[in-house]
Formats: sequence, structure tokens, C-alpha cells
Amino acid sequence: NLQPIAWVLTAGGVGVGRLLHEAIAEKKAAHLEPQVLLPGRLSSEPDREPSVVVALHNPDNVETLLRLAYPVAQQRGIRLIAVTVVVVPRQMPIHEGIRFAHHKEPLLDAARKFAAERNLELETDLVVAHVASDGILSAVGQHQAEALVMGWKGYTNARDRVFGEIADRIIRLAPCDLLLLKLSRERLFRHCLLPTAGGPNAKLAATILSAVAKAFDMDITGGYVVPKGASEEQREEARKRIDETLARVDSSISRQSRLIESGSVAGGIAKAGREFDLVVIGAALEPFFRKMLFGEIPEKVARFSPTSVLVVKKYEGPVKSLVKRIMG
Repeated sequence: NLQPIAWVLTAGGVGVGRLLHEAIAEKKAAHLEPQVLLPGRLSSEPDREPSVVVALHNPDNVETLLRLAYPVAQQRGIRLIAVTVVVVPRQMPIHEGIRFAHHKEPLLDAARKFAAERNLELETDLVVAHVASDGILSAVGQHQAEALVMGWKGYTNARDRVFGEIADRIIRLAPCDLLLLKLSRERLFRHCLLPTAGGPNAKLAATILSAVAKAFDMDITGGYVVPKGASEEQREEARKRIDETLARVDSSISRQSRLIESGSVAGGIAKAGREFDLVVIGAALEPFFRKMLFGEIPEKVARFSPTSVLVVKKYEGPVKSLVKRIMG
């Protein structure tokens, strides 16, 4: 029963409101939304060739991370790319971050120098982002990464974080294999402990060590934690698990087996790891909705071990990754 003019005015009011929303509200929202800029890219299309990406942040760790990542890339026959992220405040336009790129260039220069001195093929890239984890994940997608290698300081003060805001998000969302390295003072790895309980992550850890051990001239000791006073049957099962894992390590590498007696799996590994330069451990397979990133045991070992610890996590596939992304 309304007059036509009322419909016209209503439609006009809705149209004007929509235009104002597009012009003002969405512009402000876009400004506040974290963004990523790849200044060195001529195209937004992702690379066609796969790669291993190394995320660089600490100048002291550049050489060690590259020495770890290069054999992995060589083993897979793919490119190695060193990436660093320039982080700018959210209230600043993303393109303004290019002005601060010179602060991160020394990291890439050090990476290029390391590669040139050893005649290694290395590509480098610089990313500008409002959030560091977004920048790393963007580089992973852009360069079709099969694996991501990054460092971790070993602790976080945040109550709701396990490894820190950046690492936690990358562990959950990276669409590739992940190698997270916590470094101690010792950077020349000669003796490695490889604790195992089986599973795809332990197999991936053993496969990666086949390449890395040669680069570091490293021997490997496969370990399995058994309870104190374990029966001979339990010990035999443990030796079988160790042998299955070590079978994936190149036979040219020195390999040993060791049973670790302890009432706590994580405590036993951390204590035994003191005799080694590096502990390499695969992420545990935890229930999907449990709030664990690598599993309780690897997380405790990585957090509390005084030795350098490399945690390896195999990519879970696009379906599980998508669900985690939706759930945050």
C-alpha cells in the first residue's frame, strides 16, 4: 500500500548507503587488515618449480640454517631459497615497508656470501608484511615450498603460546614439511641422537638425516625410551623400532642403537641428549582437536633440552591443513 515514491526513496537510500560503505568502511577495513608485499616479484603467480625455503631472522643462525637446508634441497633435487621478512606496523601502508628493506638486506647478503664461498646455488627473496608469520607463509606459497626450515629461540613468555606467536601459526598452517631448529651454543653437529617411536614423522626425520649427516660428517644414534626394569620382550620391541627407523638412514653413515631407560619419555630423551650435539625428533601424531602442535613429547624435548633440537613435521595434506586454517 506504499506509494511508488516511498519505494524509490528507500531504494535510493540503500544504494547511497552501500556506496558509502564501499568508499569508507571497506577502505578502513582493508587498511587494518594485515597485508603482504613481495617487492621483488614481477607477477603474483606462484613459481612453477618447487623449493626448500629457509626463513632467516637472526644473523648468528644464517650459516647453520643454510648448512641444514641445502642437503635437504639437494636430496630432493629442488631449489633452495633464503627468505627474510620486513615487518611494518599495521597502521602503516604496506608499500611503506620497502623503505626499511635495507635493515634486512645484510641477512640476505650473508646468505649469498655463504653460498658463493661454497659454490652453492641459492636464490634470495625479501618480503614486506604486517605480520611476520603471514610473510613467511606467503613466501612458502609463492615459491611452491616442499619444506620450510626456520629457527626457534627455545621459549616464549606468552601463556597461550607454545613456541611463540610466529612459530605457532606457521606450525599449524604451513602447507609443506617443516623443520624447526632450536640452537644451542654448539653449531658443529658431529653426534646426533634420533629418538623414535615410529610413524611418518620419524621416517621423515631419518630420511632428512641421511642427507644432513653427510654435510656435517655426523654419526647417528637411534634411541628408544623403555621403562626402568623393562622386560626382555620390551627391549626387543624397542630394538626393532630403532632398526626400522635407522633402515631409512644411508648405510654409509655411522649408525648405532641405544635403549634409554627412564620413567619419562621426554625426560629420558632430554637427559640422554646432553651427550650429543643435536637431537632430531619427529612430531607425534596427536588427536586432531588436541591443542598440541608437535605432540607433548617433542614439545617438551624442544623446550627443555640444553642440546640443539630439530623437530621434523611432515605435511599433513590439504584437507587437514584447510580445517586448521578455518579453525584458526
